[in-house]
Amino acid sequence: MVPIYVDDEFGEGISPFLFDALLDINARIPYQSVIPPFASNDRIVAKLYKLMTMQTRFFVVHLFPTLASQFFAKAKGVGMMSEEYVWIVTDAAANALGLLDPSAINSMQGVLGVEPYIPTTKQLANFTNWWKTKFQRKNPTIINAELVSE
Repeated sequence: MVPIYVDDEFGEGISPFLFDALLDINARIPYQSVIPPFASNDRIVAKLYKLMTMQTRFFVVHLFPTLASQFFAKAKGVGMMSEEYVWIVTDAAANALGLLDPSAINSMQGVLGVEPYIPTTKQLANFTNWWKTKFQRKNPTIINAELVSE
C-alpha cells in the first residue's frame, strides 16, 4: 500500500494516524508519495510514472478535491485506472464529489471513498448541547449555531 498525500499541514496531519492504522493491520508501506499543493500536470504525471514502476498497486489518496480530480484525470491518462490498481480516497475528496464536474467524476470511476460515521448516542447529544451553550455564550450575536456531525 502506498499513501499519496498533499505536501502541507493538511497532508502531514493524517500521515501518522494513517501509517499507525495500517501498521496495526500489518500492512506494508514501501513508499509514500507526496504531491505539492499546486502541482503541475507534468509533476503529477512524473509521480504517477514512478508509482507505475513499483510492485504495489494499492493506493490511499489524501488530497484536496481539486487536486484529487487533477490527479485522477492524469492517472486515467497514463492507464492507472484499470482493474490492476486499487484506489481509496479519504473523506477529504469523497465528501466533495458532488462539487466536482462530471469529467472529474468520470476519471475517478472505480475509486472507493471513505467517510467517517458518527453514531447518534447520548454522549454525542450531551456534547452537542454543551458545545451549543458554550458557543452561544462566546458568540451572542450568532443565533441557532449548529454543530454538524455528518
